Amino acid sequence: MNFIAAQIIGFIGTGLLVFSYQFKESKKLFIVQMFSNIAYILHFFMLGAFSGSINIAIALVRNFVLINSSKGWARNKYWLWLFISLHIIVTILTYQDMFSLLPCIGMVVITIASWTRNGKKIRMTNIFVNSPSWLIYDIYTVSYSGIVCEVLTLLSVIISFFRHGVKALDQADY
Repeated sequence: MNFIAAQIIGFIGTGLLVFSYQFKESKKLFIVQMFSNIAYILHFFMLGAFSGSINIAIALVRNFVLINSSKGWARNKYWLWLFISLHIIVTILTYQDMFSLLPCIGMVVITIASWTRNGKKIRMTNIFVNSPSWLIYDIYTVSYSGIVCEVLTLLSVIISFFRHGVKALDQADY
């Protein structure tokens, strides 16, 4: 029952994450992703995949800071280094095997891309690093919703390039 509940919660997170890439503005993308993060924190926790769960919890806080980047407290470049450090520390503390490294790799790279606030860079990083890292981790942790999420995320990012144009996304928008 716990496994089925975990998958249902994961599929809620999947729907939100895939939907997030249809916003042209990165700020709206991050807001919707925060709700997806909450679902996936619980999902991976219920699966016993603690490296994934805690790395996503860090991403939730990161997205909150990014959403507030117009405010003085959130503009400090030390936030970037704090989040990268937290991802690495959490991975060391939750390390079980080499697959535990994948959430960290995906999150560190997407954190750096997100800090540019450039829609094109965020999406390209998802296509080439973040989604492939998480897809392998999802297969390993038997996260069906995660597998579907990464496949749909890749498709959603590609669709967003067609909808908005690659060039239109190649700028920081907040």
